[in-house]
Parts: sequence; structure tokens; C-alpha cells
Amino acid sequence: MKQFLKVQVSIMLLSIVFLLGSCKALTQGRMTSDELLAQDYVITQLGDKDVSDAGLTLKVNPGNSTISGYSGCNNYNFSYELDGEKLDLGYASATKMYCEDAMEFENLFFQKAASVTQFENSKQILNFKNKDSEIVIIAKKKD
Repeated sequence: MKQFLKVQVSIMLLSIVFLLGSCKALTQGRMTSDELLAQDYVITQLGDKDVSDAGLTLKVNPGNSTISGYSGCNNYNFSYELDGEKLDLGYASATKMYCEDAMEFENLFFQKAASVTQFENSKQILNFKNKDSEIVIIAKKKD
């Protein structure tokens, strides 16, 4: 009887270990954070427009609460404020060049950035969302 009880307890403990290991494996690829991660990104989408080949970049620096990068023609910088997942990018500062072929992407980037109020991130992707929780900017971690 004691042997049978030991076997049952061992099986139950082993099941718990496997269950906890499975939960950890499920969350590893989809880690989210309530903080912006210090990483360099390539912007791949603005609204429903694919901009993967436009060379738009985004760099998050949580140490000084800035987001900076290249918007197609000019370099830009935002000083952001973060409260949980609520994000206020504030006003952008940018260089002031005019690039005939790149202004469409740049104008679209600043339009979408102005609507950002929240975000979600993982190890590979940073999504900026508007007040309706619609994704307006998608950025993928640089390799």
C-alpha cells in the first residue's frame, strides 16, 4: 500500500513538473513587457502600408526615454513618457531636409507616430497602437 502511494505521489509530482515546463515554453516566444526594450528596429509597416524596403529605422533608449531613427529622409527623435502600456511620444524633433522620393513614407511615419498611445513588444517585434488599439506601426528587431 505504501509503495502504491509513493508511485502515485511520484507521478503527480512529475506531471506538475512537465506542466510547468510546458507553460514556460509557451511564453518564451511571445514575451511581452510593460517596458520598451533597448533595441534597434527596422520599421516594416505603417498602417496597412508595407515599408520593409524603405530603410526606416527606430532605436529605443529607455535609459533616457528616447526613440530615434531614420524616417526615410530625415533623422528624428522623440522624448517619450511611459505609464504601463500607455505611451506618449510627445513632439518629434527632426532634421529638415526635403527628399522628393522619400517624403511619402516620412509624412506617413509622422502621421502614424502622432496617433500612438500604447504599445506591445516581444523579443522580435514592437507594435505601436492608437487609442482604438489598432496597430499603426510595426517594427522588427534588427538582425
